[in-house]
Amino acid sequence: MRRPTKAVAAAGLLLALTALTACQSGAASGKVRGTDAELACAAVDLLPATMPDSKADGEQAFDIATARLAGAEELARAAARADAKYQPLADTLREAQQMISVTFDAHQAEPAVKKARTYC
Repeated sequence: MRRPTKAVAAAGLLLALTALTACQSGAASGKVRGTDAELACAAVDLLPATMPDSKADGEQAFDIATARLAGAEELARAAARADAKYQPLADTLREAQQMISVTFDAHQAEPAVKKARTYC
């Protein structure tokens, strides 16, 4: 098995540094950045205080709110895997998701969403 030459190693290092620099400039380019917990809390902050009713408030409002809740729950789960201090946030968002799945009524998730806000 041949070992990489210095030129190949240097090219790899240059490529890695270029990629790292591009990733770090995300905030300047308007891309959303943050830890999983920060992004989960950002999604929770976007949820309305009163969850929309799928019929009265329009299908789109309901779909947007439930998609944000699902995204927040997934990000909180990832954060909890990395650091157990985020487990209460993940559990509370999972509870909110389950309430909607069982009852098909987003209003039933409001207490859990309110509780999740306290963890953020």
